[in-house]
Amino acid sequence: MVETPPSTVQSDTAAAPSAASQRFANMGPRRRRGGFGRSRFVGTMKYILPGLAMLLLVVVVAWPEFASDDDRFRIPEAVGPIGTSRPQVLNARVLGVDSQSRPFQITADTSALKNEEGREYYFLEQPKADIVLEDGSWVALTAIDGEYEEETKFLYLVGDVNVFHDAGHEFRTPTARFNLEDKSAAGDEAVEGQGPLGTLQAEGFRIFDGGDRVLFTGKSEMFVYRGARGAQ
Repeated sequence: MVETPPSTVQSDTAAAPSAASQRFANMGPRRRRGGFGRSRFVGTMKYILPGLAMLLLVVVVAWPEFASDDDRFRIPEAVGPIGTSRPQVLNARVLGVDSQSRPFQITADTSALKNEEGREYYFLEQPKADIVLEDGSWVALTAIDGEYEEETKFLYLVGDVNVFHDAGHEFRTPTARFNLEDKSAAGDEAVEGQGPLGTLQAEGFRIFDGGDRVLFTGKSEMFVYRGARGAQ
């Protein structure tokens, strides 16, 4: 009878599961260690990221406080048409009353305070003025540039000066000066006007008595519309 040697198949079969089990065993802990590491990283970032965001916000808000004053509120050497470093006021408006408590209003696209040889005034760009007269009527003034003296209430207008009265009278002249205290006005350059009665041309004008009297000076011509002589 031949003795069979110990089966090597059983030995190999037993060894195979043992080797496979060892490989899986070696892989298992690594997966667990990787998962634990990621969880700890995510947990840590939950605290770090909000902290960084808060720190960035504080820096953005607080940075201007640490900036040099030379870099803040810097005004250009030349500001607008006046050519000085004096600041300008945009959409300026002046409200006032005259000696008879009649209101007036001056507005401008830009305004700048100037002082020359002791004379202080506001330089006005695209000035507009609305004036209420004693009888309750009103006058509107417009020009390209202007100057207003707050102390004397004198308004000087230059460039395409337009004067419009709510009764329909209107005239234009290159320059004019208005005393808003007593509602008088004057101009010494060519005047062209029109109204319900007709048209006129003159070399100057004067306004007295709060607008009740208007005098045209120099060589003057007036063309009256037919049928307008009897108009009120």
